[in-house]
Amino acid sequence: MSELQIALIALGVALVVAVWLYNLRQERKQRARAAQMLPATQTPDVLMAGRADQPAPAAAPVAAPLEHKEPTLAAPGAAPGPAAVDLPLAEEAPAEMDLLLDEVSDAEAGGEPLMPVPAEWGDGLVDCLLRVEFVKPVAVAALWAEHAPWSGRIDKPIQWLGLDEHSGRWRALLPQDPGAVVQLAAALQLVDRKGPLSEITLSAFIDGLHRLAQRFAGLVELPAPGPLHERARALDAFCAAVDLQLALHVLPLGGELAGAKLKPLLDAAGLRREGERFVATDAAGAEAFALTCQAATAFPLERLDTLALTGLTFSLDVPRVVDGTAAFERMFGLAQRCAEALGAQVADAHRKPLAAATLAAIRSRIGELQGKMDAQGIPAGSVRALRLFS
Repeated sequence: MSELQIALIALGVALVVAVWLYNLRQERKQRARAAQMLPATQTPDVLMAGRADQPAPAAAPVAAPLEHKEPTLAAPGAAPGPAAVDLPLAEEAPAEMDLLLDEVSDAEAGGEPLMPVPAEWGDGLVDCLLRVEFVKPVAVAALWAEHAPWSGRIDKPIQWLGLDEHSGRWRALLPQDPGAVVQLAAALQLVDRKGPLSEITLSAFIDGLHRLAQRFAGLVELPAPGPLHERARALDAFCAAVDLQLALHVLPLGGELAGAKLKPLLDAAGLRREGERFVATDAAGAEAFALTCQAATAFPLERLDTLALTGLTFSLDVPRVVDGTAAFERMFGLAQRCAEALGAQVADAHRKPLAAATLAAIRSRIGELQGKMDAQGIPAGSVRALRLFS
């Protein structure tokens, strides 16, 4: 064997060892990052019960996160699900449970500090959040071409983000984005008002990210789907327990309601028209409650002052309002003023006036449900709440 052959063999061995050491270092680095990004094991313990209009499902054993369940309030004969709730409220029997999210610090994970993904795009509580680090920059257009065939079939929201190497900030990636990224984050939302994501959907997302990482020489730490799916089911049960949508009705005592008398009241209260509704907003510009008008025939709302109405419905979406009690007081006050001006009464869906005891129960219930949301890190009206209750 010649000296050249020996030298080439030695060089080849050195290269193999160098690549192995590099991959080992990157794997340890990614494991530390994944431990920081994915939520740690969680323990059970928060109020839990079945929905008001259906039996409570048996609690699934939670492998690593949240839990929950308690009843939504529903009108008699209402279909299952977080539908709009008419008054009065029904009594419910809560049971205990709990939701915890453990945070892993950079020091505990033993890794480098990571730039957190903005909460409005994804977090470790309400998403399956995966990050991929590529060996070299990958064009955003190429990433979209790779994931679009499978991600477009997923029935839960996915956010695709790239880390800007110059600013150190995450940015949303779009198909027409001309840039390239070295770090990618993909956040699959676990729950919305349609329910938790399915095992098939979660597996498709994890497998798709795995193939994408392989395709572009990227490193990604993949979670076990079982614990994530259990967390989605637990989170959905908690959301069902606090999902309350209230409705107040203003009904004529006789005849019809004059739109000409209603419009000045809405203008004075600051309600603005959005599509087929009038919307009241809070100090931050977020929706506080809404009003819909009923008439015997279809009508354009811009001609409200010329119309005769058969009724008004005020609605309040409790999980999506920052201060539910204050919003309810404001909504009820406007409903009363409308009833007085229009010769009507504030009533429930059965055309019965609202009793003082019922109103007190509603106020108490709003505070109770929003308190539970706050205790579990999902404050009513927050970014997390708006995403989950959509």
